[in-house]
Amino acid sequence: MKKLMILSAAAMAIFFAMPQFAEATTTQNNITVTQTKAVKYTEITAATLPQAVSEAFAKDFAGYKIDKIFQGDNDTFKLAVRKDAVKSELLFSSKGELIK
Repeated sequence: MKKLMILSAAAMAIFFAMPQFAEATTTQNNITVTQTKAVKYTEITAATLPQAVSEAFAKDFAGYKIDKIFQGDNDTFKLAVRKDAVKSELLFSSKGELIK
């Protein structure tokens, strides 16, 4: 009887120690890749900068000085600006909207 109890306890221990099998699932990741055209910029003067861009810059970035101005072939304007020793680049649309 003692052997039967030990044997059943061992069988139960083995049964509970066995890993439970889970149903395998597959996951599908949808990846979207967007390719953008590289914009080519050419340097322009402040006189050729659209008035909307000039006004937006003067209004939102008072105290900044413009070092260089570039016009992109997608009608955007990149301004290399500085305030004290901090240099930054700003990107405007032709309507004077700050993009970046």
